[in-house]
Amino acid sequence: MLTTLRQIVESVTAAPSLSEAMRILVQQTRAAMHVDCCSVYISETQRQRYRLVATDGLSLDAVGKAVLPFNEGLVGLVGRREELINLADAPAHPSFKYLPEVGEDEFKTFLGVPIMHQRNVLGVLVVQQAISRQFTELDESFLVTLAAQLAVRIAHAELKGLISSSSGNHRAVHGIGVSSGMAIAKAWVWQPKMALSQVNLKHSDEPELQVELLNQAVLQVQMDLDALAMRFQDAVQVDSQSIFDIYQHILADPNFIFQIEQEITENQWNATSAVRQVSERLIEQFSAMSDPYLRERALDIRDVAQRLLSSLAHSHMEQFDFQEPVILLAEEVTATLLAEIPKDRLAGVVSMRGAVNSHAAILARTMSVPAVMGLELPLQELDGQELIIDGANGDVIIQPSGAVLAEYEQLILQAKAFDDLVAKEALLPSETQDGCPVSVLLNAGLSLDVDSCLMDCSDGVGLYRTEIPFMLHDSFPSEQEQATRYRAILEQYNGRQVCMRTLDVGGDKPLPYFPISEENPFLGWRGIRITLDHPELFLAQLKAMLRASEHNDNLAIMLPMISSVSEVQAARRLLDQAWLEVSDELRARGSAIRYPSLGAMIEVPAAIYLLPDLAPYVDFWSVGTNDLTQYLLAVDRNNARVADMYDGLHPAVLRALQQIIQVANQQAKPVSVCGELAGDSIGVLILLAMGYRRFSMNLNNIAKVKYLLRRVRTDALTPLLEQAIQLSDSAQIRKIFTNYLESLGLQSFINKKA
Repeated sequence: MLTTLRQIVESVTAAPSLSEAMRILVQQTRAAMHVDCCSVYISETQRQRYRLVATDGLSLDAVGKAVLPFNEGLVGLVGRREELINLADAPAHPSFKYLPEVGEDEFKTFLGVPIMHQRNVLGVLVVQQAISRQFTELDESFLVTLAAQLAVRIAHAELKGLISSSSGNHRAVHGIGVSSGMAIAKAWVWQPKMALSQVNLKHSDEPELQVELLNQAVLQVQMDLDALAMRFQDAVQVDSQSIFDIYQHILADPNFIFQIEQEITENQWNATSAVRQVSERLIEQFSAMSDPYLRERALDIRDVAQRLLSSLAHSHMEQFDFQEPVILLAEEVTATLLAEIPKDRLAGVVSMRGAVNSHAAILARTMSVPAVMGLELPLQELDGQELIIDGANGDVIIQPSGAVLAEYEQLILQAKAFDDLVAKEALLPSETQDGCPVSVLLNAGLSLDVDSCLMDCSDGVGLYRTEIPFMLHDSFPSEQEQATRYRAILEQYNGRQVCMRTLDVGGDKPLPYFPISEENPFLGWRGIRITLDHPELFLAQLKAMLRASEHNDNLAIMLPMISSVSEVQAARRLLDQAWLEVSDELRARGSAIRYPSLGAMIEVPAAIYLLPDLAPYVDFWSVGTNDLTQYLLAVDRNNARVADMYDGLHPAVLRALQQIIQVANQQAKPVSVCGELAGDSIGVLILLAMGYRRFSMNLNNIAKVKYLLRRVRTDALTPLLEQAIQLSDSAQIRKIFTNYLESLGLQSFINKKA
């Protein structure tokens, strides 16, 4: 049965058109399942009905003509329930409706499954038989699998039909928003001039010449990458060189180049063939890894390899000459591709593959360019089409109607005017309208240059991600290298606290030179677990932080991914050891340092139930709402299939947050929030109502949150929270605070969707 299923799927996938794919599907499914009839009904949403579009067993004259309202018949019942229905005596069912024009009067047995795509019912796949019998679980599984395959073809066909039509209907495709903001522009689809798969494998009887050509190509690509890094750095005033260094490290890796040379000298391949052979092997190895960061390295290798091929073919990257801004679309957007396009001509980024922590996503956020990744699109049909991109919601709207276009144009104008307005108050104190002081802090780590532009706006650094330098090196940075970097940010925020999180790698943040292969990295060896298992690395980092705090009395340290008291106790012992060693050294030359505050991040649900036990060993707590939400809801927010389920306003998340602040007050422990919820307009209102007074957020949210805080009253928020915390639906919770913002004339803080 499995072989038959694979054959049908391959035939459907290879079909030149949707109609041909459905014709093949019904014919082969009928034969494989030994039934008397197989049919496909497609949903016509605007008319609220299903239309028969393919059949093998019903009257062919009815194809394209027979329709059934959504609320009628067994087909309609399958669609309404969004689940399969298996009946041994279909005519006896109360929802059965006889359609004389299709000729189904002889059929008794019915099995129908919904054709689902992104939670939408696109149609219904049905098999029927004259004799009365119950279809088996194997039959059900077989049909469900075929329906899933057909759903992808139908979804793509709908997009293609929409793009080629002039009906004025728009379609929103949802992906993962990796960089916020909105943009309207024409789509520009990029494809590599020379892809690996296009290289024709050829042998050469001149290996010395081929090795020389390879070396010249490597040198040319190295120079090109240096030029791109410099241009990109100048364009956005950010220390992005370290990201481009990863590409240079690939080219400088003796193993990578040696394998290519070996293919030339031992197997007699020419240079382009050797590049393809070695690169495809490495890409396959990295792509198969469970670790998300290591999978991203497959993209880096492909990008470097294609640049080598272009150089070998004397076909360098074209100089893009755009007359107006465009939205870049590609199968995989790379950091180097972003650097190729002038910043004033890049309105937005859409990548079919990619995730929140890819290099392209990091750079898009640095450039403040809206970006959406991880979605399915027929790229070639979109070239030149008008798009709207909404990076906050992860939406890409294709061929927007006049009304939608006008709405987003207005939203973009309002956003620009609003940004200008809040910027005027960015330096005012952080306090509510009724005089409650609030600390608005910065999440820092990627670039000191970018972060420094808001130095005067923030009350300090609530989260400094020390893992970023580790991730952008090709080996563990030395204690001195770390101390130099840490000292720079402590000096930059002199007089305001800087809270440095100890090395938090693993999960979605592995190190390229310290690979961790696990089936479930988010539940594996990460955060404090790694550093405690490698005290030599932990001590070096702690000593670097302490050395950096000399003459800078503003250091606080916090521990990530705490799930037990013993972890904090072990970390405290290592901090004691590091402090004694550094203190003795400094005392010998007449200097001294203060013992830093030590805190624990509350992001593993287990820590919530250990708060009283943790209290004697820490000075403060910091809630990481991103991971806490992910673990509480069992949702990977980087997975486009379930990203919609990731909700910081989920009742379970809010009740957990309320429990944390209540225990913090009982234990007299300062507590802050450093996840994305702290920078969300409704999220910060809810947290404020709970009693939180320290919020750490990304740089783009600081001025907006301060503006919002100065216009709300804590005594008005308290009764709203009392209502919200009793609710079991996040939409209702959001509505309560949305109404409050509207009553204050603060509609600009409400996240709008088309």
